[in-house]
Amino acid sequence: MTAKHIDAISVIIPARNEAGGIARTVSALLAQGNGQIALEVIVVDDASSDATAAIARDAGARVIESGVGGSPAAARNKGAAMAKGDPLVFLDADCVVTAGWLEALVAAHERGETIVAGAIGLPPGLPASARCDYYCGWYLAHPRRPAGYVPHGPAPHVSVRRDLFLNSSRFEELPFSVATEERLWQAELREKGHKIYFTPAAEVLHYNRPGLAQLLRRSYRWGYGSIESKHLTGSTRYKWMYRYPRLLIVAALPLAFAHTGFILWCWLRAGRLEPLLMSPLVLAARLVYSFGMMRGGLEWLRRRPAIANNSPVRVK
Repeated sequence: MTAKHIDAISVIIPARNEAGGIARTVSALLAQGNGQIALEVIVVDDASSDATAAIARDAGARVIESGVGGSPAAARNKGAAMAKGDPLVFLDADCVVTAGWLEALVAAHERGETIVAGAIGLPPGLPASARCDYYCGWYLAHPRRPAGYVPHGPAPHVSVRRDLFLNSSRFEELPFSVATEERLWQAELREKGHKIYFTPAAEVLHYNRPGLAQLLRRSYRWGYGSIESKHLTGSTRYKWMYRYPRLLIVAALPLAFAHTGFILWCWLRAGRLEPLLMSPLVLAARLVYSFGMMRGGLEWLRRRPAIANNSPVRVK
């Protein structure tokens, strides 16, 4: 795609009961303004029961109501439809941008990249459970990973040119798509020849929530939709594995040990030793992920009683 000058960006943040941190997120974004690029920050209040909307508005964000509740995908889609900038940046409410974030995103898009995934970093001072949650989730999106093309850009931090996104299927709003809702529209755009470019220079700090229950719940949720979404879209590094969903379901628990080893290896390559000390907790999270994968895979197969063959469904 021919490079195009960027003069306005919209950042879309779904937020539900984020009163404790939303001001920090919005303020860090607005501090990136350089006077040359208009920066629109849209917080989509997802039926919060606290003061999220008022605090975000006071911090300088444009606040709209999702009208749904409990669906970050629907909130992202509504925010995108009402945004004015190009590209559209999707950011989670518990992420805080770091210095140079705006310049790095703009540079990648102005070189002609249509989808840009930024790095997700570990903020200082998080409790051990929250750090483990970070290590379990972002071992392929950390700031020490080299720049280059990737098969998938995580929903908490990804940027896409406006027209491309609005002409795609957008974030999937089905209940079983939670934590995998971005894979379909990304696969559609890849089918059209667009690539996802990862730039570690565009870094956000992800404030994972503490607590063992939070870690395990998040792991289960990520596993639940993994077989379906990766089988249908191929948006994963090891897409060949997902051509055989029934085999994956049978092998899910043994694969938890291999998955744990892979996560630890990724962090060792990045020069981080702490995940090794947390390896029992990482394994526990991966076992819960595998249970989620098994249940979600079985329920998907029941919804689709006849799978024509073992090849992923091509996105049209």
